[in-house]
Amino acid sequence: MKNMQINKLVINNFGIYYGRNEFSFGSKKGRSNIILIGGENGSGKTTFLSAIKLAIYGPLFLGYKSVNTKYMDYIKDKINLYALAEGTNEASIEIQFTIRNHGETEHYKIIRQWKLINESVKEYAQIFKGDLILNERETEEFYHFLRRYLPPSLFDFFFFDGEKVQQYVLDPRFESNVKEAFMTLFNLDLFDILKEDLLKYLKQENVFANLTEEQRQYTQIEHDLRNQENVINRLETRIAELKEKLKDTQVKIQELEREFSNQGGIMAREREELNNKIFAMEQEKKQISEKIKEIAANLLPFVITQKLVQKVVIQIENEERVQRYKTLKEELGNETLPHVLKSLSHKFHITDQSGNEATSSFITEINKRLFDLLKPIGVNLDKFKIIHEMTKEQKHAMHELFKQVQKFNGKEINNYFARMDQLTNEIYNAKKQIEHNLKDDVLKDIVNRLNEQTRIHEQIKYEIEANEAKLVEARKFYNELMVQKEKAAKRVYQAQKDGNIFELCQKLNRVLSKYQEIQINKYLGTVETYFLQMFNSLMRKGQFLNSFKIDPYTFELTMLNHANSPVFKHSLSAGETQIFFLSLLWALLKASKQQIPLVLDTLFGRLDHTHKENLIKKYLPVAGEQIIILSTNTEIDEHYYNKIKPYIQQEFLLSFNRDTNRVDISNNYFFQKVMN
Repeated sequence: MKNMQINKLVINNFGIYYGRNEFSFGSKKGRSNIILIGGENGSGKTTFLSAIKLAIYGPLFLGYKSVNTKYMDYIKDKINLYALAEGTNEASIEIQFTIRNHGETEHYKIIRQWKLINESVKEYAQIFKGDLILNERETEEFYHFLRRYLPPSLFDFFFFDGEKVQQYVLDPRFESNVKEAFMTLFNLDLFDILKEDLLKYLKQENVFANLTEEQRQYTQIEHDLRNQENVINRLETRIAELKEKLKDTQVKIQELEREFSNQGGIMAREREELNNKIFAMEQEKKQISEKIKEIAANLLPFVITQKLVQKVVIQIENEERVQRYKTLKEELGNETLPHVLKSLSHKFHITDQSGNEATSSFITEINKRLFDLLKPIGVNLDKFKIIHEMTKEQKHAMHELFKQVQKFNGKEINNYFARMDQLTNEIYNAKKQIEHNLKDDVLKDIVNRLNEQTRIHEQIKYEIEANEAKLVEARKFYNELMVQKEKAAKRVYQAQKDGNIFELCQKLNRVLSKYQEIQINKYLGTVETYFLQMFNSLMRKGQFLNSFKIDPYTFELTMLNHANSPVFKHSLSAGETQIFFLSLLWALLKASKQQIPLVLDTLFGRLDHTHKENLIKKYLPVAGEQIIILSTNTEIDEHYYNKIKPYIQQEFLLSFNRDTNRVDISNNYFFQKVMN
């Protein structure tokens, strides 16, 4: 059973806290289970929370397994500036807490101290159990115990931030976070550890060598599956982290856009529209320029030499007529016509005026007169020369060119140049509009930061896509391994004799899985019952939910309302989401019978009067033995303070003193005078 209570926190020259700042918490007395910490924005509430986690987990606070450069950079950035200015190069956090372990109450004290020497930070950590300081080996064992007893992920799960809870609940990893918290709270992750240990045992060289080939294959697949699960988990975690970063950069970009606009700059969307407009106008200019060049290169020379073109066209037409005439004359005059006239001479007697036979001279005369009539008009055949001898296509092209030359009147070119002038002016004005913003140093700085955030945003998007592609492949490989595992299991079963180590391990593995499955179903049922009880009692709408189920394998949540219609998480309002999450926290703690400090930040921020009253009456008195509430005076005003007062065990008011640059801590809330 997990039972933890924080007793004391000392913050020295860390973050906004200048000098030594001490918070002493008492034990629960009667109904008093609330530690109320009030403070206006920027008074040190967030640093207070960070200090608790940092003191307990050290580098794990940032997700690192050991002290590294990034961790030290974080610490260096947190050493109080006023302390450094006065020559103090040290900061520290001390936390005292009790843990109930195997029925015994153990008192621990962790002191983390940092010294800044030549721009480098060195950490000194001491852990006390009771009055005894732990040696190096005992310290390692303590960290191992702490990671097992209260992993940072579980601590995070019980840290409620009203401003971010909706985002947290709608996050794709929410169900897996619930599962992780559930498995840890109910100690059901122990079975996964046992199964992992069994696999490690089988993988030992002396054991592995004695297995049959089928057993070795099966064991290796099991090992690969575990590794692949880790790969998938790491990728999912990384993708979730990147998506959070993506949201952050999006928010920063929006903030910079607003700042840019407030400074008189034009918004990115407007800049983009202007840039698109400039691009379109430059493209049009380019097209017009090409048309002008085309006209200048292909048509204008012929317009200038229009008469010459006309002569060429006439020459081509005359060549065509002359060629037709010559062809006709050649085909009719040489053979056809003389032959026809000669055949007629047998039927008709042709004489001249003197009565003499004149057939031959008649044929000659007919030929001459006929072809004189057929001669192309306006062409002197004796002097005419065939120059071009163009093909049909060339003649058509020449005629088309001549038509264009005849149609050309210069207005089209004038219109093109006028449009070019207009576009040039518009492009100049648009660029001037953008440049005007960029010349301002303030705007220029904002634009630079905006560009940097945009670059980061695109880089994160690219990394998400790359990791999602890897995740698809990893899951595909995992499924392939599962198929291989089933096949290997059948082979092992067929070749296997009962009684050996492998079979015993597999049987134990199956028993553990089955037992774990039974326990999960059993405890989930209790969590579901408690959740419904608390959620419906807190909701202003009364019996809001009729059913609440958690899938024992995927931990997907299913909710049905009073009409048995599905209720989806994303359909809940911000306030309802807070009630949903708080109810789930309470149900998990109550069902598991564990006591972990519950940290509630911005608890009432988005709740209406009824829900606030319900929380005070029905939730806070039973939510846990130690509830730390951080609040401003607008969130918990005098009315709500008086309502909470009976449950307050300890109260503090944080106030940043600009004269001393210190956080003044008093043992009262905004509306309570200091008790002497």
